[in-house]
Amino acid sequence: MKNKILIFLAVFFVMANAIAGGDDRDQGPVESFDSLEVEPVTDNVVVGELEAQTMTLSNTAAEDEVLAQEMAEFEAALAEEARLAEEARLADLEWRAEFEAQLAEQARLEEARLADLAWRAEFEAQLAEQARLEEARLADLAWRAEFEAQLAEQARLAEVIATTSSGVEITVAAHESCQNTLGLTDYNIDKFITSVALGRLYNEGPQLDLGTAFTSSRWDQYFDCVDELSK
Repeated sequence: MKNKILIFLAVFFVMANAIAGGDDRDQGPVESFDSLEVEPVTDNVVVGELEAQTMTLSNTAAEDEVLAQEMAEFEAALAEEARLAEEARLADLEWRAEFEAQLAEQARLEEARLADLAWRAEFEAQLAEQARLEEARLADLAWRAEFEAQLAEQARLAEVIATTSSGVEITVAAHESCQNTLGLTDYNIDKFITSVALGRLYNEGPQLDLGTAFTSSRWDQYFDCVDELSK
């Protein structure tokens, strides 16, 4: 806009000088029209100043064209800059959206990982509880088995297998104790139990190193041991 104003002022200045100055041929003494030879009017036109004005106007048009071209280039540059800025803005929005999507995916994966860890911890706790309960069950079964074995052993030891001549009941516990005390062999014990069952205890004696004892006191030591244990 400034350039247009300057161009307009320059054109106006040139035209003003042309009108005010005229041609130098107008200067000099004034002569009588009678002494002058009047030449026929011709179509000759002085174009010196007009050519300057034409040149000035032509220059102004050229400058306007250049200015218009510069304005067009400037506007094109602005449009390109705007286009690039918009592309950059859209690219930034796309990048932000992708980045936020990645963050959301990472958050989802982390949440899934924590949920999996929590599930595993709970599952392992359940397995540990089951193992503890199973261990307690097996321990209880073992205790019950041991207790029942003890009860069975006590019942076995309390079982009466015979009666002495004095009427004392011979229990398995007393029998085994006297067996160990007297050094009776398993053979003699089986023989004793068989003889008691058949009612012929005093018809058979224990087997000794030198043979079978047939004395009347063949079982007396055994009976005395049982009597002693019953006191």
